[in-house]
Amino acid sequence: MPKPTRVLTGSRVRRAGSLTLAAALVLGGPAPAAAQSTDAPSAAPTVPSPSPAAPSPRAGGVPLAADPWLVASTRAGGIGRDNADQLDRALAPYGTSYARLTADERARIRRAFDDLFPGRSFGRYSLNPPQARAIVYLALGPWERRDWDPGCERARRGGEDPAWCGAALDSLSRDAAWIHRTILELGRPGSHRPRTVELAALQAMAEKARGLAIGAPRCGCTAARADADALLAGTREALDVHRASSMAAWMSLGSDRVQRIARLSDALERTLIGCEGRVRER
Repeated sequence: MPKPTRVLTGSRVRRAGSLTLAAALVLGGPAPAAAQSTDAPSAAPTVPSPSPAAPSPRAGGVPLAADPWLVASTRAGGIGRDNADQLDRALAPYGTSYARLTADERARIRRAFDDLFPGRSFGRYSLNPPQARAIVYLALGPWERRDWDPGCERARRGGEDPAWCGAALDSLSRDAAWIHRTILELGRPGSHRPRTVELAALQAMAEKARGLAIGAPRCGCTAARADADALLAGTREALDVHRASSMAAWMSLGSDRVQRIARLSDALERTLIGCEGRVRER
């Protein structure tokens, strides 16, 4: 004797319709016909055969398709896209971006947004840089205490080339060597260059030093962290000092400041080369 078909009625029909519609909206698919009207007469629902789902993009082994902020960030020119850019800039000192975070970390970021801006929507409320940094800090803590990625395990889980960190450390060691060479050239007594050239060189040094401070710990080279932070502070100070002066760089910077930056960059180059060798041996 065939079993009677189970019929959903009343509030159960409305609840099932709401859940189905919500799932369709999150995944970007069309709303099922059964969810479009909850006032239709009760009838035994016809269950279609499930179709195979397309594989979702992944970061760190975690599906990204269901993340509402990633969906909002794909809308070109929208507030969600601008907010995603603000978050990525706030996450730069952590050596990562929103899409590269684990599912748990992304959930903590979203909770921090809700805690700081209750009732606001990520796709409709514009964030400024301090607000983005506050969200990241509340969710992940200070970047100095971040659990950096020793051995590039997160890069491996994300399907990237295991040699990525080795190549990155090689590039960083060359940046440290460039800073060492450039600061000594600028600080050579009697050196005369156009002011715009000197300012551009100091600006480039500060940018490369920032890359060293972010990239070295991310690839597990924790031995370089203290010198990289000191070099970043030193190059930024040198840039500020020269901007405020009308003298040539070798006079405005002074011998002590030049030699300190040179020592730090030289030590960083050696440390990074050592880290690169250890990474490539794994």
